[in-house]
Order: sequence, then C-alpha cells, then structure tokens
Amino acid sequence: MANKWLSNLIGTKLTEFRIRLAKFDSAGLSADRTFTLPDLAGTLALRSDVVLSKSVSVETPTNAEDISLFYTDVAITITKMIAVLVGSSTPSVTWTIRHSTDRSATGNEVVTGGTTTTSMTTGSVVTSFNDATIPANSFVWLETTAQSGTVGQINVTLNYTKD
Repeated sequence: MANKWLSNLIGTKLTEFRIRLAKFDSAGLSADRTFTLPDLAGTLALRSDVVLSKSVSVETPTNAEDISLFYTDVAITITKMIAVLVGSSTPSVTWTIRHSTDRSATGNEVVTGGTTTTSMTTGSVVTSFNDATIPANSFVWLETTAQSGTVGQINVTLNYTKD
C-alpha cells in the first residue's frame, strides 16, 4: 500500500514523512510516527495524471458574486467542472470560473459566457472548455451573472491536473 502511495509522488524532496497509524495505545489514542526515508532522498513531485479537486459552496448566491477561490503557483488544467443547486421554485444560477495572474483584471473564462445550472439532483457537468489551461502564479475565482427562483446554495467543484 505504501509503495502505491509513494509511486504517485515525483518531484518533492522527501527525507521524512508522518503517517497516522491505525493502532491505538493503551489510552485508546493513535499517535503520529516519523519515518526516515534514506532510500528516497531523491526528488519527487506529484504525478501529472493525478486528478485533484477544489470545491466551494455559496449560500444564497446573487447575480453578482465575485469570489476568490484559490491561487496556484504551478500551471494546472481544468478537466471537469460540476455545479449543483440547493433550492426550490425552479432555481437557476449562471456562473463562470475566471483566472488571471492579475486578480484585478477581467480574467480569462474557462467557459466563455459561463454555465447555467438549474439542477438540484445530478448537477451540471462541464467537460468542454474554451480556456482550461491556467498558468502558474494565477488567481482563480467564481463569478455569477444571473440568478432566479429560490436558490439557497450553489456548490461548484473544479477537477484539475497539474501540468
């Protein structure tokens, strides 16, 4: 199991790591243990084919949200975006993901014109993009441009890989 986990790493220099053991001491508490890795003193980094994700939930979204999500210091590529609503009375939110090295700029849209989500069950799954490659040292943010019906929450998940 440890070898499979370690095989997903390439590029980060490791000399030790912490692991939570599934064993409990006499007081019923588990303990962290540090292991030295003399055989892995080389450089390791995350493999580029590993899919990562980040999610955000916005309570009672309006038609003018502008919410910073994260900053990436490495280039990434969006592979899928999923959004789902919590609400009633035919909820609808039009949203877009933007990115730029300058947060005060308009930014580039991952999907030009954004996506309208009305689903409260399976969500909107987006896999076709206009600008899915986000350069290193970029800010990523969520904007909403329309909202109707009763929307209690929108959740947006971004799946991506490191380039």
